[in-house]
Amino acid sequence: MKKLTQKIASLVAAFLMGIGLVAPALTAAPAYAVSPATTFGAEAAILKDCAGKNNDGKGGGIICVVELVVDILSIVVGVAGVIGIVIVGIQYLTSTGNEEKTRKAKRRLFEIIIGVAAYAVGYAVLKWLLPTFG
Repeated sequence: MKKLTQKIASLVAAFLMGIGLVAPALTAAPAYAVSPATTFGAEAAILKDCAGKNNDGKGGGIICVVELVVDILSIVVGVAGVIGIVIVGIQYLTSTGNEEKTRKAKRRLFEIIIGVAAYAVGYAVLKWLLPTFG
């Protein structure tokens, strides 16, 4: 019973840590409203925001498109990280003391953390290269 309680506690901790990774990505993403007057939907409304930004002295419309892509990737990486951590937690809980299954679950968790960290480093480098970014 003690092992089960420890495994559940570690799963909850991993889940909360994953939410901590996703929350900044979700709050940093801009909210784009779709105008009812547009007939092309959300794509036209999102790109319409970038259309007139080439004369503002901040680098042009391509920077706006890069920011949009990075915002979407941040959300995808965050959600995938949380889902991966939850799946690894379930795998760890169901390993039932089997060393090979436990080792595989730990290895997968390590790979997920490395992937999210690599994305964070890439985001930081992009922010450093493009001063007007964000």
